Amino acid sequence: MVCSKCCESLICYSENISLATKYTVAKWFYLCGFIITSVLTWILRDYANHWFENNTASFALCRDSAYAGVCGGQEVAIRISFANFCYFALHAVVLMFIKQEEDPRTQLHGSFWLWKALLWSGVLVGFFFVPSQALFGYAQVARIGSGIFLVLQLVLLIHFLYEVNEWLVSKEERWSWALLVLGAFVAFTLGLLLIGLSYYYFAPSGDCSMNMFFITWSIIIMLALIGVLFIPNKAQTAGLMTSGAVFLYCSFLLYSALNSEPSGSQCIRGEGGSSSWIQIVAFFIGLATVIYSALSAGLSGGDMMGHGHGMDEKEGEIPYRADFFHVVFALASMYIAMLFTDWQVSSSSTSYELDNGWISTWVKMVSKWVCELLYLWTVVAPALFPNRDFSYTA
Repeated sequence: MVCSKCCESLICYSENISLATKYTVAKWFYLCGFIITSVLTWILRDYANHWFENNTASFALCRDSAYAGVCGGQEVAIRISFANFCYFALHAVVLMFIKQEEDPRTQLHGSFWLWKALLWSGVLVGFFFVPSQALFGYAQVARIGSGIFLVLQLVLLIHFLYEVNEWLVSKEERWSWALLVLGAFVAFTLGLLLIGLSYYYFAPSGDCSMNMFFITWSIIIMLALIGVLFIPNKAQTAGLMTSGAVFLYCSFLLYSALNSEPSGSQCIRGEGGSSSWIQIVAFFIGLATVIYSALSAGLSGGDMMGHGHGMDEKEGEIPYRADFFHVVFALASMYIAMLFTDWQVSSSSTSYELDNGWISTWVKMVSKWVCELLYLWTVVAPALFPNRDFSYTA
């Protein structure tokens, strides 16, 4: 009987399995698939690029001297990203606007796993035979999609910080207050350490006025992140820990942005603060952030789309919006492509150098500023508009 139910769910669908269970399985199915394809992208990009260049007809541009700057590894990253994007975008379109359990399309999200795995595998293989010229248009669109994903990631980060801070405050125990104080101290200390390293590596002389402005402005923002907490009627969920965490995250974006400046710049001391192992670790941290953001956005997408909260749903409503879930994974797929192609579609890329270039520098710097503005706004908004409800509901 158990095997029968499992086979039924794999091939078609089973009415004996609850929708909540199916949606949970769906969450992990797509998440695991995304992890596997992302890691596969990294491996093929750095260790199989020459094989694809020399043995695959669709990689002809990589062998053309006129396109010597286009790396086969970059094409691998774009092809896998394009395949994942199409796969998730198709799901998003088919599952669009599903809100009730009675909609028969809910089974498309939570069943047919065997067919979905075969379709996903077929799409991935098929896109390796797409002509190189067809990838350029997608790569340009992926830049925009990646920017949207970064903004979404920042929104989720601030939401997560507020949630953790409110949970700790609600405990009203010594250990919870100790964690708040310790978290704030560690966050500000590490953030200032990154600021100091940024000055040392990327502002070695007075001629580096732009880098010095970026770094000094970050210190001013740190003071603003602290000072805004003393405004009367500010957001109750904001505190030193949330401000410290935002400062640390933005300091990391600053350091990462400056580290992405093209090598050979006079404003980089020596070889800068980069090394192969640091970039490898940064890749896994970035991948973890993408996965966490996509997963969290999928689960909390109902909140963003005006839906109820998880276990408090009304009878007949779906656990989360499947269309929004797949949109987030589609955007994350675009972001992975940009991560592996340096945000510069026409530039070459060598092993482990995942995000070097001026475009990468400016994207990260603008993302940093947006993050700071978003957080400051969420703190002061209740004070500026006292008649509106800005309370957070867990």
